[in-house]
Amino acid sequence: MKILIAEDDPELARQALGWLDEAGHQTRWCTHGREALKSAMDPAFDMVIMDVGLPEVDGFEIVTRMRGNAIRTPVLFLTARESVTDRVHGLQVGGDDYLTKPFAHPELLARIDALHRRATNSLATATTKAGWRLDAVRRRVQVRDVTVDLQPREWMLLELFMANEGKVLNKKFLLEKVWDLHFDPGTNVVDVMVCRLRHKIDPPDQASHIQTLRGKGYVFQAGI
Repeated sequence: MKILIAEDDPELARQALGWLDEAGHQTRWCTHGREALKSAMDPAFDMVIMDVGLPEVDGFEIVTRMRGNAIRTPVLFLTARESVTDRVHGLQVGGDDYLTKPFAHPELLARIDALHRRATNSLATATTKAGWRLDAVRRRVQVRDVTVDLQPREWMLLELFMANEGKVLNKKFLLEKVWDLHFDPGTNVVDVMVCRLRHKIDPPDQASHIQTLRGKGYVFQAGI
């Protein structure tokens, strides 16, 4: 894979670069936020490893701008900021995983491999179901001739809903499967993401494909 590393700690970056080179990856290293922002907009990268505390532009802002520009490259936050608030925020702005420092290099490599599998082995390249056409490569869905581009976690959420159509999915289940959080962060991250997904996939002036069952969770129906 071609991996971008945005990290302002030279010693840590050199270690990570060495491990990734040994694993057969191609790498590019940025030390400043503005340089990292420019490089992250290049869709040629297969993955981005992003520190949060970068000079000039921080990692959260970089990923926010990536997703705002429809750059769907998987992002692994690698940072010393370990609070639940920071971890949840990193996932909310579009990060796909979050690893805190210090870390063991086998875990870093394992998380990179897991993110790559998740990005390439989701649904089939093009799947058609109940009038929906899902393109897993571009994370794009076509509903009744309307094409919608989705952010990574929006795609994961829709994929999960479609795989469990008609079933009640509670917030705990969604947090574990979409955000890899095995605890309740005490935020409305699930509600916000469901709202964003509804805004993109629901037809105007009609019932939503995603119904809320108060106190229970959500139910998805492809045909309404």
